[in-house]
Amino acid sequence: MNNSYSTPIGLTSQFSFCGLPFRLDTYAGCALSCSYCFARIRGGSADTNKIRIADSQKIITKFFNAEQSPESNTGITSEYIRNRTPIHLGGMSDPFQPIEEKQEVTYRVLKYLCQIEYPIVISTKSTIIGKQKYLDILKTNRNLVVQFSFSTTRDTLSKILEPYSYDPSEILKTIELLSSHNINTTVRWQPYIPNVSESFEEFISRISSTGVKHLGFEHLKLPFEKNGTLWKRLISNINFDINKYYEENDAKIDGRELILPPDFKLKNANQIKKLCTDNNISFGSADNDIQYLSDYDCCCSGVDQFKGFENWNKFQIAHAIKKSNGNQITFDLIENEWFPKGAIDKHLNSKSRIPKQLKNHNTVKHYIMDRWENLNSIFNPTTFLGVKFSGLRDKNGIRIFEWEQTR
Repeated sequence: MNNSYSTPIGLTSQFSFCGLPFRLDTYAGCALSCSYCFARIRGGSADTNKIRIADSQKIITKFFNAEQSPESNTGITSEYIRNRTPIHLGGMSDPFQPIEEKQEVTYRVLKYLCQIEYPIVISTKSTIIGKQKYLDILKTNRNLVVQFSFSTTRDTLSKILEPYSYDPSEILKTIELLSSHNINTTVRWQPYIPNVSESFEEFISRISSTGVKHLGFEHLKLPFEKNGTLWKRLISNINFDINKYYEENDAKIDGRELILPPDFKLKNANQIKKLCTDNNISFGSADNDIQYLSDYDCCCSGVDQFKGFENWNKFQIAHAIKKSNGNQITFDLIENEWFPKGAIDKHLNSKSRIPKQLKNHNTVKHYIMDRWENLNSIFNPTTFLGVKFSGLRDKNGIRIFEWEQTR
């Protein structure tokens, strides 16, 4: 059976509101099998015996050719590479899951990317990254951030939420290790599960001594698909009817998930943001509808606080909202930002594609404009808390949005 992963580099569907949509996955499928994982539930991941492995040499060649032979490498991913747009390593599966110790795909790819000092944001919840051979190459790239994901800092709770993952206590030690080597480290609390996760105070207390610079925070998106073994195990072990809790708190449907209302999330986000400030940690909101609460401009990641990440994706709707600074939200706030001119359709699910605007292909700009103008789109500016259509249009006929007075 062919066990190769043929699409390791791509663009996520979140490109219209995310600063880091350019992603790289060295494996498809994840042995950590977290019960709440959106990638696993949506089919983007796989069981432990179905993990597909990317070809490290093909990935390296893609980066090399994009920079050395631009005339023959005109695709959208090559454009991102030439622009040195930061790449998110581990967007759909953990690049440091156990199979890495044998296959070393991530090691080989990282070694090359660090040699050319390419800007990288690594997402992981593994301790493997702390091994000496990885430390040796990570230290050579100034343009690198390691983002560690947690659902909890408690080992006992982690055994319920993510039974095949690494113990949070060991991950915290790994963060300390990387920080001691001057490697930029951040934390992503994803997901925070109301009435299940520990208190904000406890979580911040445990990460604050590790040297992390930033915390991204996101509430659990409750999936409709709740028939899996791990999900059933989760519900039986937490002794809490989370489905009923979401219903009682007026959760709304968003695609294939239930999400808590913005006011509910806003209250929690403001509380944890204050705790972060008190502990000299910057805050990022990973809940899209209140993303503008983030201390930095690059969505929830906060990587724009580090040198080498200046070329993050700014041609997107959330950046226009953040950049408006409470004033009118107009398209000209982002229209001069860089974006790739190549075809994007093949990177998107067929159900989310729009009719072709050009003879041959759609570009990123076509999708951004479509989502900006379509008030029914889940990516439209009005999906952000406090934003509404003003009823006005600019000189080019493009919608102008504004803030509710209650913001």
